[in-house]
Amino acid sequence: MLPLAQWIMRGRGQALAFVVIALATSPWLWPNSILVAAAINLIWLRQGSKEGLFTCLWAALPAAVIIIYMGNFMPLLMIATAAVSGQVLRTTRSWPYGLIALSACGLVTAIGLEIFAQASMSVYVELYSTFLEDLKQQIPDQEVGQLLMATIDTAFVAGLFGTMLMMAGFISLALARSWQAKLYNPGGFQQEFHQLRLGRIDIVIAVVLTIVFYQMGMQYLTWVWIALFPLLIAGVALFHATAKSKNLAIQWYILFYCVLAFWDPLKIVLVLATMVDSVIDIRSKLPKRNTDTER
Repeated sequence: MLPLAQWIMRGRGQALAFVVIALATSPWLWPNSILVAAAINLIWLRQGSKEGLFTCLWAALPAAVIIIYMGNFMPLLMIATAAVSGQVLRTTRSWPYGLIALSACGLVTAIGLEIFAQASMSVYVELYSTFLEDLKQQIPDQEVGQLLMATIDTAFVAGLFGTMLMMAGFISLALARSWQAKLYNPGGFQQEFHQLRLGRIDIVIAVVLTIVFYQMGMQYLTWVWIALFPLLIAGVALFHATAKSKNLAIQWYILFYCVLAFWDPLKIVLVLATMVDSVIDIRSKLPKRNTDTER
């Protein structure tokens, strides 16, 4: 995908053409919205807020059309998230702050949808409820089925949308930073991602929010993962740093992400590893290896 980044950085015309066309087709090709956000992030990181804001304003035009004719706010939210995360990462040069900004965007989105989009969220609740009703017939344990049904309400769905926006925002920001590093500073992204480590205050705030959301009920389970998102990504970075120091083969990375996608206990392990790392700095105890391969 590096040729795409090179084409975007050739000039304003090329960047705007890609952003407008890709965003206009995103309702049918949803990965395009992530690529648009990555392009905005790349421009913001490399050329600054003036050029980044100019690109965002042009991207907002097809996003507004999508809202008017399809009622889909996600492309516009992706643009706003890219602007916020790009500005924070460029200003602070800190991935922890970038992750916190993404988590804040996800939380604000969830709150906004819960307060101002009850009707839309109710539609999704009905869809999920219908799906779970069919699923409940296949679950021997009726208590588990009833718990699943009770969990799904507008708060759960709003948090789910906030989580998806946050994850898509992270993918686009990481992709943009990777493009920037490969174009202008080879190896820079790998080095800074491997060194990603949260401060203790950041972890305390995330844990407090997690406890608050958990106490509010199972409906806010998706909000819990919004709060824990920076810790989860820091845990992923710790795995990458450890795997590089051990010179693990690519198969281990593939296995790790497959397990991460389908086995929630691994997420808990990564969160706990992040907490431990904030105290003892695990990376400082890893053997150092020199390699030119980015993973």
